[in-house]
Amino acid sequence: MRSLIIASAASACLMLASCTATGSLDTAIKNSLPKTCALLETAHAAFIAASASGNIKAKTLAKEKAAYDGVRVICADPGGVTAANALVVAATAYATVSLALREAKAAE
Repeated sequence: MRSLIIASAASACLMLASCTATGSLDTAIKNSLPKTCALLETAHAAFIAASASGNIKAKTLAKEKAAYDGVRVICADPGGVTAANALVVAATAYATVSLALREAKAAE
């Protein structure tokens, strides 16, 4: 999770450095959101496959489902939220799904 936070911060710094006008940050975040959503879809699919063993805690399954379901709304309609909020929600969901995936793999 620490590496995700560092990567997100580095990405935000790069996006900030490339911004030249007001609104450019929102545009940059909205443009990067599809990539974040694609990563989340991949992580979710891997979690589902790894959790097929049935050895995953119910609490982990619930956290992953809540994170995934919450971000699907943003990924389906990114224009319906602020760019900053969308990025935070997507990054948080990705971190949650990634942690759940690690637990699922450890339980196999």
